Amino acid sequence: MRFRRPFLLTFSFFLLLWAIGGNSASHSAEIQKIDSEIEQMEEMKRGYEGRALRHENQAEYLQFDQKAVLETRRHLQIAQENRNKAALVQKQIDLLKVKREKLLK
Repeated sequence: MRFRRPFLLTFSFFLLLWAIGGNSASHSAEIQKIDSEIEQMEEMKRGYEGRALRHENQAEYLQFDQKAVLETRRHLQIAQENRNKAALVQKQIDLLKVKREKLLK
């Protein structure tokens, strides 16, 4: 009986440490998954931004050609669509970063 109480306290303490350690391990795996998703989305965003820039440059090149007015408008429209897609991807990245920060706390 004399050793029962210290044993229970010690055992409870180790269970608590084990539970905390288990949560951090699962959070660590989830954080790594979120980091890889963020990296993929940032690459996707850079692709959209690059395509938007390319179409803007093409529209600037064609803007002085009177025969290419429709083509110029089309390039500007595609550039705007790509900028909008990049903005949507950025919103998703921001949400993932908020989720990551919550897991780190």
